[in-house]
Amino acid sequence: MYSEALLVGFMVFCKTPDEDGNHWIPALMIDENHQGNGYGKLAMEKLIDLMSGNSCNKLMIGHKPDNLIAGNLYESLGFQRASDEIIDGEIIRFLQLN
Repeated sequence: MYSEALLVGFMVFCKTPDEDGNHWIPALMIDENHQGNGYGKLAMEKLIDLMSGNSCNKLMIGHKPDNLIAGNLYESLGFQRASDEIIDGEIIRFLQLN
């Protein structure tokens, strides 16, 4: 992700679904000097738009339980908790697209 010519972060996502038909977002990283400026939300909104047009039914993402900012961001975009369990140290969330 760029702000004009400056690289401020990156995202990793899977265009191919897993065996359950889920598309995972393994990483969304915004440089600490650029956090709080809406880049993460903008990147997620663009990814949701892209994946909605690619016959993706469900997006999945995980975050550490103490990362309340990430949890609030994902919830604001419509992601729901997949379960109350912590899996491999993360809260797993999903967004149903279709």
